[in-house]
Amino acid sequence: MKKAILTITLASAIIFCLVSAILPRHKADLYSALYEQNITIEKSQENEIELKKGDCFVLGEIYGEPIVWEIIEDGDSPLAWSLNTICFRAYDEKSSDWETSDLREWLNSGNGFLSEENFASTEIISSDKDCDKIFLLSKNQLQKFSEAERAKAPTASAVRNDGSDKLVIRKNCWYWTSSPIETNSSSVTAVTSSGGFYKTLPTDTLMGVCPAFYLQSKTVTVLGGNGTAEKPYVIATGGEPR
Repeated sequence: MKKAILTITLASAIIFCLVSAILPRHKADLYSALYEQNITIEKSQENEIELKKGDCFVLGEIYGEPIVWEIIEDGDSPLAWSLNTICFRAYDEKSSDWETSDLREWLNSGNGFLSEENFASTEIISSDKDCDKIFLLSKNQLQKFSEAERAKAPTASAVRNDGSDKLVIRKNCWYWTSSPIETNSSSVTAVTSSGGFYKTLPTDTLMGVCPAFYLQSKTVTVLGGNGTAEKPYVIATGGEPR
């Protein structure tokens, strides 16, 4: 009896080790199977349109996958926010200050997020008041949305390239804001998987990134799509997928 129990325990341990070693490397496939993301990038007729709140469009790419953005504020220079968490990165090596953070530098660097590999052109992107082309939304900006609206799912390519060996399979993930914790200068305000607010250290590499930017104009030329999350507009200037 003891021998049988020992054999079962040993076999279970071996299976657990194998699963732990194999699954993390294939978690993107598992994530895609559990949470299918149906996005169609199509080109049809060229049109000039005015973007409005709720419209989705494609501009740039990361990990070879087009990035889908949603207009969350109307105006002459609409505010666009990534529809999904596009990657997982630490905020900074030690500081919770957005102004000096490594993440801010990476998002606005031609050797980082704004590389030619990701963006053929950035001419339709306007700079914000701090002269950043790309930025994170603050807690104050995000408080205008419901928890359901704040909850963000990562793309399969973000899951595939997260660089960790942890098997975390859930539809939504935590992501950064640009706001430090007022009562704890060593932590950053984060949005949780349910859309609530909490805190985490800036060195956390399992945190998602959901960038935002202002467009130069609400009037753009599109090559296709209907502006939905499933069939986003394909913007001609710098937005045409390779």
